[in-house]
Amino acid sequence: MHDETASRPVGASLHDMGIHEIVIVDSCCDRYADFVEAAQAGEVGLHFCVDGRSAIRLARRFRADAWLVSTDLADMSGFDLLAMLSPSVLQGDVDPLIEGSRVSLDQVGEGMRSGIFIVADSYSLEEEQRALASGVSGYLVRPITLDVIRATRAPLVAVKQVAG
Repeated sequence: MHDETASRPVGASLHDMGIHEIVIVDSCCDRYADFVEAAQAGEVGLHFCVDGRSAIRLARRFRADAWLVSTDLADMSGFDLLAMLSPSVLQGDVDPLIEGSRVSLDQVGEGMRSGIFIVADSYSLEEEQRALASGVSGYLVRPITLDVIRATRAPLVAVKQVAG
């Protein structure tokens, strides 16, 4: 008898990792097919906002575990939206020395803490530095799949070096 769950990575479920609700702020929803499929399968709650104003309204009445914010929105820059979200979205503790790394995301999705990720069409060192300096959980470049979110929540394995 074949066990189908044996082929799936342990802890691969977003729910098991504390991610239940994701908000995507982007005018091009078709860029997130992987997220839509997961939502249709009941793995995660997914909410789309096509502009910054609708994201601000949603943030005032709804808490998501993760926010994916495009750098370019129809009504404002994604960076401008970050400043407007901060009164309503309590971010996870992001260590400024290791911001955006998996170690810095320990409390994202726990309690009332969210993780905000800036999403760009192409990589720019200046944009990455600006995003990380703003205190977001990470800077991502398209294409993005759920594996990126899973990787941020995957437990780290501590490695000890033994002097011999």
